[in-house]
Amino acid sequence: MTDRPRLFLASKSVNGLRTVDDLRRDIASGDSQEMWAQLLALAEQAIIDGPVEIDADLPSRRPVNRTAHNPDALVCVAAGEQLMRAALAHLVTGRNEFKVSAMAQLEVLYNPERWPDWVDHSHLRFGNVDLRTGTLARDIGVAYDWLAESLSVEERAWVIEGLDRRGIQPYFAALEKDPWWTHDLHNWLTVIVGGFGVAGMALDGEHPDAQKLIDYGCLKIEEALTVYGPEGECNESVGYSSACRFPINFYLAHRYWSGGKENRLQRSPFPEICQWIMHTTVPAGKAMGFGDSWPERPIDPEYIGAVAAANQDGVLQWFYGQYRSKAVKALEFIAYDPQVGPESPEGKMPLFKTYRAQGRLAISRTDWNPQSTACVVYGKAGREDNHDHNDLGQLCIDGFGDRLITDPGSPSTYPKGYGDAPREKYYNASVLGHNVLMFGREEQRRSPHVRGEQLTTVRYHGETVAETFVPGVGGAWKMDLTPVYEGVVSVSRTVLHMYPGYVAVLDEAELENDRDISLRWHTADRAEADGDGHFTVLTDNAQLSGVIINLSEGGLHLARHEHQYPEGTTDAVGNAVEARHESYIDATLHGDRCRLLTLFCVKPAGAADVEWAQNEQGWSLDDVQVSVTDSGVELSSSSGSRQITL
Repeated sequence: MTDRPRLFLASKSVNGLRTVDDLRRDIASGDSQEMWAQLLALAEQAIIDGPVEIDADLPSRRPVNRTAHNPDALVCVAAGEQLMRAALAHLVTGRNEFKVSAMAQLEVLYNPERWPDWVDHSHLRFGNVDLRTGTLARDIGVAYDWLAESLSVEERAWVIEGLDRRGIQPYFAALEKDPWWTHDLHNWLTVIVGGFGVAGMALDGEHPDAQKLIDYGCLKIEEALTVYGPEGECNESVGYSSACRFPINFYLAHRYWSGGKENRLQRSPFPEICQWIMHTTVPAGKAMGFGDSWPERPIDPEYIGAVAAANQDGVLQWFYGQYRSKAVKALEFIAYDPQVGPESPEGKMPLFKTYRAQGRLAISRTDWNPQSTACVVYGKAGREDNHDHNDLGQLCIDGFGDRLITDPGSPSTYPKGYGDAPREKYYNASVLGHNVLMFGREEQRRSPHVRGEQLTTVRYHGETVAETFVPGVGGAWKMDLTPVYEGVVSVSRTVLHMYPGYVAVLDEAELENDRDISLRWHTADRAEADGDGHFTVLTDNAQLSGVIINLSEGGLHLARHEHQYPEGTTDAVGNAVEARHESYIDATLHGDRCRLLTLFCVKPAGAADVEWAQNEQGWSLDDVQVSVTDSGVELSSSSGSRQITL
């Protein structure tokens, strides 16, 4: 057996690898000292509380998961974290009680009576290996590496036998059946294969199939990285972008296992992924709510620190420091390099950004204040894989740290059948649940995908066909959405954002036949439009004044509605799906074409009430004038000193 530790820490200082002594030095002062104190306190509390059991009552854990002894994500992550924290605390301090705590957690995980399954019951239809199996395999492998030098021969054999019995052998049995998750290049692959790859590194020299686990992990993780866009765009939507932690952890572990021969995190797509995540994070530390996502859940940038350290990137270090959790995780803590000084992204990262792959996002923000940016406007023209919605053309607005014009994201928990049936039958995933044009309330076009097929089928996308950015003034973009609708000649959306919070949106469509046309805006509160199309959204920190204007022939009907899932809707294991109210304003007309202009103004809460007013040139508010011609839209100040045209 080679010297230990060999994962995330090295026994000897070679090729820039950090050792346990380096870690002890770092925790003597600064941020690392604070983070270590948090981690150590959690490890000490675990000695008192005992191991995490399958029926543990954890914050946000759903009741049926507890009573049914279902190993859901929350309890598996909690058990794995407790195990790794105890092992790391023992490695750094040498205190035996931490080793005892770690071994007690392993006893629970290895005992079929105390922990019956390593597969979430909602995934049983996929077989006896899933995300939870891969996560537990990784965490046990890491903990074993950190504990190994203090274990007897018998204890080592017991740890390895349990991991083999409950994880490795079921994993190999699953691979023999060529499961769909070895072909679909998304988070299932990286979690499962990557988790067992890390376990193989931990067991190298002590398990006959260790190298097989490592080699297959290297092959498939590298393959999975090919689906990221050239600028780091995640293929599974913003809501699942944090799944990049699994390839990041895999390659960080691999660097140490290989003796520091290669720092894979320095190469594409990892720096680009982290920059993409920065652009898709809005104050105060929430992800843009596209696709399957939970718009009010704070982001967890635990993996950003590893990439910041690998690249000595001060901007990524700044981002990680702004949003890191107080409940610091073991792998997150080890990856953090306090020698990398944080650097503000102001002047280093653009305020306006468009992407051409995986969602085809466009983002305009007033600044990089991490807690309360005056205004962020963001939309998308494309589709993603696996966790996508019928949201092509979607547009959202945040201001002063609050959601204003919103994306409902996914249901609070996935309803039964959500992943198998056409997802658009659920409101949140359908065209109805987004701020886009609809024709006859028909869904947007999408290509069917069967699990196990490579994600290379033709997909219907819109395109960002024009864009502009004027420093100190704002940005604008135009999306051609024609390919995503049936029965249309042309569909487009033009968006202009002038600093700080003036936004104009022009929706245009020509149809093959007369149809009902609808445009809706989901609002953070229960805003209602008056007879002239004016509405106001009020939140704790911001207010938004809006108006919907029909530039087409005929009348425009405006109404406020709410969507609510019926009571009794449950997930796959019987937990109730929260009956949330999704409030929206619906603008409808009938014909074979439309030209709808929506104007917004974002201000801090408590600002004087204002409305967009029509004049000879178009519409105005404060010193901002909006003009619409056959060729496009213009935002300008009354003095003419500021202007955006598209």
